[in-house]
Amino acid sequence: MLPINEIYKKLQTTVEKAVGRTMLTPRDFDYLASCIHTTTKENVSAMTLKRFWGYLGEKNERQPRLGTLNLLARMVGYTDWMTYYKESSASGRVESDFLKNNSLQTNSLPKGSIVRLMWHPDRVVTIRHEGYEVFTVLESVNSKLSAGDTFRCGLVIEGEPMYLAQLKHEDDEPVSYVCGSEGGVTYMVL
Repeated sequence: MLPINEIYKKLQTTVEKAVGRTMLTPRDFDYLASCIHTTTKENVSAMTLKRFWGYLGEKNERQPRLGTLNLLARMVGYTDWMTYYKESSASGRVESDFLKNNSLQTNSLPKGSIVRLMWHPDRVVTIRHEGYEVFTVLESVNSKLSAGDTFRCGLVIEGEPMYLAQLKHEDDEPVSYVCGSEGGVTYMVL
């Protein structure tokens, strides 16, 4: 079992990867607070986040509150802190279970909706819904996907791999593709 401080560090790294930014400046923490609000619909102050990351120095460090840990765990696709803690500290992985993570039924998105996808280690892809579960890649950072690629996807589940069907990449024949096979994806509807 990992020590709690290592699990905190792991959570920090996972959150940073999810938002595509390392927490180095006050603006980074403001940005993270905004991302957390967008994803979870709950507020957390940049000051609380700075304390958790150790940005304010040792004299200001405190044991994080459960509410803060729950928000950060939900930000990266877990139902709560305990779920994240158990999975992060366990040696094995559960083979099957009910998914209680946030999910996005893509057929409920209005045509023209913009969605940002993020996955390990530093992939960020922005897509536009064209209707009927069809998407066009608008921007791709550190991913094999390219602007202009199109694909079909009916469901996005936080923290789970995202499977794309009929991916038309450049001039290649349509193929299937998986995003976030190791740690799953996070998403934000912009």
